[in-house]
Amino acid sequence: MNFIDHAISEITNGEDFVQAITDIYEYPEVRGELEKYPLWIKNIIAVIDCDTELGMDGLDLKSYADAVKVFDEIGLIEEAEVLRDYDNDISEENADKCYERLAINNDYDAFWDKVYVCIDKNTYNKYLEEYA
Repeated sequence: MNFIDHAISEITNGEDFVQAITDIYEYPEVRGELEKYPLWIKNIIAVIDCDTELGMDGLDLKSYADAVKVFDEIGLIEEAEVLRDYDNDISEENADKCYERLAINNDYDAFWDKVYVCIDKNTYNKYLEEYA
């Protein structure tokens, strides 16, 4: 049983689940096992990865199309729109404007609250029933 399996079997809310999944940085080998998990778990990990990257490096001069897709899938529409705007103009000037619009610089708690709600309402409880 890896830490993802443990989180699925032991944790009963979205916030605690996200906190447990951040352990992925301590167990990088688990990334090789992600294909056995449903899309919503992969999406949560992608959100954590994107948040970590943006917090450490800001916006790099690259496309964020994969993050946009994940954010759209789990209902983080505002964040997806900022990254979509950036992808339409990958310039240093636009990077600064878009970076300032990201949740990491504005309402970070509200951003994560949306992630927790997504887990709680749409996927986590359903998956627990199937997984148990």
